Amino acid sequence: MKRCPTCSRSYPDVNRFCATDGTPLVEGAPPRGDDGSREARTIPPPPAPLPMRLTIVDQSDEGHRSRSIQGLVLDVGYQGMRVQTGTVETGQLNIIRDHTIAFKNKLDIEVELPNGKVNVTGFAAWYKPAGDGINWVAGVYIREMPAADRQIYDRYLQDLTEQQGGAAAEAV
Repeated sequence: MKRCPTCSRSYPDVNRFCATDGTPLVEGAPPRGDDGSREARTIPPPPAPLPMRLTIVDQSDEGHRSRSIQGLVLDVGYQGMRVQTGTVETGQLNIIRDHTIAFKNKLDIEVELPNGKVNVTGFAAWYKPAGDGINWVAGVYIREMPAADRQIYDRYLQDLTEQQGGAAAEAV
């Protein structure tokens, strides 16, 4: 098994990057608590999927852009997010371009958080069909975010973490 050093999720040995935050995976078993169970996530998923829009920007020609593609953010992290969309290819642009590290198309993403909209520039590390057979799920690595948007985003992640801590305390 491999694990993500950032979020501690475990993955099969064939995986190379974390599906949530794009971090390269390391060899080794996932961290265990004193009772042998897997440690809790540091950032829980949003209580409901977050609306988002993305535009694919051609890595070799920034003027070549896709139409706006609607979707949902299913999971969030400091370095990335997991998104769902009905489209991964449009106008001869694919969200990945090809599956090498050198040639990733840029993704301009706008996410509607409960505490404000944020703009993110990143790239898709992977994508696969969603369980519904209609949509796609993609792991997006965050490359850039304006400082004001990063403050809003980080505050949202902190709020999610605090809510999880409060829910865990109530369960005890």
